[in-house]
Amino acid sequence: MTVAVLYDETGDPGVLRLAEVPDPVAGAGEVVLRVKAVGINPFDAKVRAGAILLSAPFPRGIGGDVAGIVVAVGEGASYVDGAPVGVGDEVLGFGSSTLRGLVAVPAAHLARRPAALPWAVAGALATPGLTAEASYRVLEPAAGDTVFVSAAAGSVGFLYGQLALAAGARVIGSASSANHERLRAAGIEPVEYGPGLAGRLRSLAPEGITAVQDDAGGETVEVALELGVPPERICEIVDHAATERLGLASPGRYERRPDILERLAQQVAGRILSLPVQREFPLHEVAEAFALLETRHLSGKVVVTP
Repeated sequence: MTVAVLYDETGDPGVLRLAEVPDPVAGAGEVVLRVKAVGINPFDAKVRAGAILLSAPFPRGIGGDVAGIVVAVGEGASYVDGAPVGVGDEVLGFGSSTLRGLVAVPAAHLARRPAALPWAVAGALATPGLTAEASYRVLEPAAGDTVFVSAAAGSVGFLYGQLALAAGARVIGSASSANHERLRAAGIEPVEYGPGLAGRLRSLAPEGITAVQDDAGGETVEVALELGVPPERICEIVDHAATERLGLASPGRYERRPDILERLAQQVAGRILSLPVQREFPLHEVAEAFALLETRHLSGKVVVTP
């Protein structure tokens, strides 16, 4: 038996409970991981709260990102590049209901963990890393661009900003003042969000903003349009209704590619990119982990470490 996080009804973090469940079995193309870390995401919280509807019966598991050690291998299990997976391999990737001690995951959803990548970061990288990469590829800002990134201290915004900087773009990012120094250290020019944002951006970039990555919703699109940014140069990942209504750019339902994840993992391990972890929680404090996540005032990823 292994321990899993389950819930019997949608609601606040208090609906989460621990339960013993049978050990998973590796089916064809699958592996079983001993879970080392799971980064939790706003999507997980929305599903648990019922804001995103599922047809799956209760009790349900929770969690999507994962890092762990392979303890069993199913028939034909191989990485996306065709190399076979072996017992003892250290990996990161994504699956379903990953908040548990042991979990079965399709091998093609996994990338190899670089030895220098901490487990907590490995378990938190898949969703924000792949979202930032997919969003970056929508507009591909480069040298000569001045990019505004909203919620730039959040995981997606912070990674996106670093990807744009690496391509030669100038990056301005909105965040609360508590996170301004962290943005500066990464090369992102901080700006306070809230009333007066358009004026502050005009002062910082009198030559204009050429691309916008919106990771927050709300004021970002309105301000971008006020500054004359064309809708097709505004990438939106939060307000899908605004995307359709205004003709904004979007990564849409992008393909979650483990080969890209492996490259991102190598870049973080090599300190080319950075993904901070704010706090790690043991499995029995999973409700507290979600409560922190849902404050939305974070300086890094929230990670559960079974």
